[in-house]
Amino acid sequence: MKKYILVLISILVLVLSACEPEPEQEPNELDYLDFPDHLITSYNDAEKINENKYVVYYYSETCGHCHTIKQDVLEFFEDFETLPFYILNIFRTTDYSTLEEFIGTPTVFVMSDDQVSETYIGVDEVYDFISNYSDIELDYSSFDNVHLTTYQEVLDIEKDVYILYYYLNDCPYCIMVKNSVLEWAFTKSVGDIYFMNGAYVTDPDNIPTELTILNSGTPIIVLMSNGEFTDEYYSGSEEVLEYILEIGSDKIAKLND
Repeated sequence: MKKYILVLISILVLVLSACEPEPEQEPNELDYLDFPDHLITSYNDAEKINENKYVVYYYSETCGHCHTIKQDVLEFFEDFETLPFYILNIFRTTDYSTLEEFIGTPTVFVMSDDQVSETYIGVDEVYDFISNYSDIELDYSSFDNVHLTTYQEVLDIEKDVYILYYYLNDCPYCIMVKNSVLEWAFTKSVGDIYFMNGAYVTDPDNIPTELTILNSGTPIIVLMSNGEFTDEYYSGSEEVLEYILEIGSDKIAKLND
């Protein structure tokens, strides 16, 4: 009996040490309530709210570590415009997370197409996230995992709608739109946009019929569906920028349906 009581006391001590009431806020400090448009109230929203890439921060009002980094996190989010972001107080949720990656707070997930793309768990890793995403500088190398070098790779993709962005490094019109294209592409889900540098294509002269539109020049956005050209494309800097502006933060889609 005595051993049973000692076990219960040990468990109670652990719970109380982990669940501490959040200290009173100091004047001029940021609070979660200062971000009303970014606050969500359920795991379901946090994990399904956007089909494009976004950031979700999980914290608990009873988590001491969350309070320790609260001001640094909120100061970061105050100026963060790279991706949409959302904040969830897990202490107030009534549902459950479906993510195997979630083991506690504080946690930052970068989500893409309802899947976890990047995970930052604990104080040190949350600070890593802040460091990685502060004043982020995008280049084509930021998209190495979706750069294609053969025409067959383009045709082998099984996805209802995806984009091939074809460019050349020394093309003045490609240089003109580069930053706009990269900033826009970074907000989309992995697998929505693929890149192809015409200077590094294997066997460039053996172009399949489906992709002969690439001969029209650079830069060009080509909309594909399960390896087939949809007959929709945007060629030249002006059309490329117009398409990006039209789609904006929406999911990749054909405009000529």
